[in-house]
Amino acid sequence: MIVSRFRTTIFAVALAATAIPFGALNAQEGDGMGLSEAQTHRVVEMLRTGFDICATVEVLYRADCFQQVYAGGAKLLSNNAGYWEAEVALARVGRNLYNFMRANTDKNAKKLRQDGMRLKAITPEALPAAVDIYRTNVERAEQLLRAGSTVELKYFEPIAELVEKHLGDIPK
Repeated sequence: MIVSRFRTTIFAVALAATAIPFGALNAQEGDGMGLSEAQTHRVVEMLRTGFDICATVEVLYRADCFQQVYAGGAKLLSNNAGYWEAEVALARVGRNLYNFMRANTDKNAKKLRQDGMRLKAITPEALPAAVDIYRTNVERAEQLLRAGSTVELKYFEPIAELVEKHLGDIPK
């Protein structure tokens, strides 16, 4: 009886040990670079949800909304080295919009709460500059997302398509 349990335990451990490499292969699809369709899907869905929220807020609050969404997308990718270029592309948009917001926040406007975000408005005079900064940074992010290797492109393209789709979301 004891020998039988021992053999069963050894067999289970050996079986589990042989399955580990195959599980690791499924978790890392992109030539072992840490890229996966699941990770890409997570960031795309997070960005899509955020972009949809930003499209519903008043125009003067959109720069801050997009800043938070892009920063959140970058943060979601920050622990995966395979997505480094994508993280940098999204983080640059968020950081540059953040810097713009700091310089152009309308101190007299109320803060807006929208789906868990606290948004600040920019001054009406700053809107044309916000549009230009947003477009310039989003175009640069799109280019960076599409400039990777063939393997990276497979995983970055859905992000690039979504970013491109929302290029005009801050109207003049």
